[in-house]
Amino acid sequence: MASGYDCDVLIVGGGLAGATLALILAKNGIDVIILEKEVEYRDRVRGEVLLPWGSVEAKALGIYDLLLSSCAREFEYEVDYLEGEGTPPRDYRATTPHQTCGLAFHHPDMQRALANATVEAGARLWSGWQLQSLEGGPSSIAVAIHQSEKRNIKCKLVVGADGRESRTASLAGFTRERDPEQLFTAGLQMEGEAEVPPYLHFFLDNAKGRGAIWIQTKPKTFRTYLLHHKDALPRKLSGERDYETVMAHLRDIGVPGEWLDATKPFGLFATFDGAHRWISRPFREGIVLAGDAAACSDPVWGNGLSRTLRDTRLLRDALLDDRDWHKAVSAYAEQHDNFFHRLRKAEHLNAELYFSMGEEAARRRDRAWKLMENDPSLNPDVSGLGPEARCSDQAIRVLLATENWTFG
Repeated sequence: MASGYDCDVLIVGGGLAGATLALILAKNGIDVIILEKEVEYRDRVRGEVLLPWGSVEAKALGIYDLLLSSCAREFEYEVDYLEGEGTPPRDYRATTPHQTCGLAFHHPDMQRALANATVEAGARLWSGWQLQSLEGGPSSIAVAIHQSEKRNIKCKLVVGADGRESRTASLAGFTRERDPEQLFTAGLQMEGEAEVPPYLHFFLDNAKGRGAIWIQTKPKTFRTYLLHHKDALPRKLSGERDYETVMAHLRDIGVPGEWLDATKPFGLFATFDGAHRWISRPFREGIVLAGDAAACSDPVWGNGLSRTLRDTRLLRDALLDDRDWHKAVSAYAEQHDNFFHRLRKAEHLNAELYFSMGEEAARRRDRAWKLMENDPSLNPDVSGLGPEARCSDQAIRVLLATENWTFG
């Protein structure tokens, strides 16, 4: 660390992006401080799945085995249920480019595991501290507060990894763009003795613009999501008052009754707008954003944590490969924008194919599914490929039988 600095890199946010980056930088001799406002990690209905392409990123970052040994479980198959009828399980290892499966975990358990690893690697974790003010530049100055204590931190680079409501982005003056509302995700936990195959279960009720996800995250605990088009439900569901309503929706969509009868909901239940949000070229001199602080994808498709790790890998490579960090983060920001908008396009296509409502949409969907069945290369495969999904303009024209499809 150069003289006069309190650290080389200040990371705001100790979640998946912040902790993973801190772990790697510390192992490479870079002095890191993490500001993490939470003292105890709590459930916030956040992502708990790494899809197969995200597992590739986790392995490249060296955290896959750490997660697997501390908090995660692998799932090798996905089963899709269309109007209540299950399809043959998809074997991820046999059908993805790197023969990878997915990981599922309870989000707070993941945070604790990574936090412990960062401290062991030599990073300084300041739990309970929040960012109060920020000034970027060749030497960035941040002011952090904890209860009545306040500290100035001088560093070479500030990394904002503090989520979709990023205070770093706000203080740095970034402008966030967003798509119109389209899909919503309502998440809750279930506990009980249900005998559920250890797969990712994805349910679709296309006619009513609804869907559901069910996956086990740890013994006797399952995460389930109710997914729906903005026009499918009269209001957003939330809180214990809506437990009975969401259970009725899950049953109607096709989640097996024996699963629902053997479990009960507990904890936080909330609905989130899935509209994509992003900051174009998320860097300033001395400040860079990663993960949800930089851009949010639609949680319906489960790519959030995988996308976060793609950001983390790109930023890691930039910082370790080029010690001119202004130049490095500028290159990272361009790479981030490129892959995020490719993913955004693919997720919008999925939304059109699977959740659009009405008779015309149903006819278009039936036609597209027949085309994909006859020619698998037309299937975007967002869960398997992520930003590398098959989503060319020509494929979209064929699937949707239109020359004029636009998104956002």
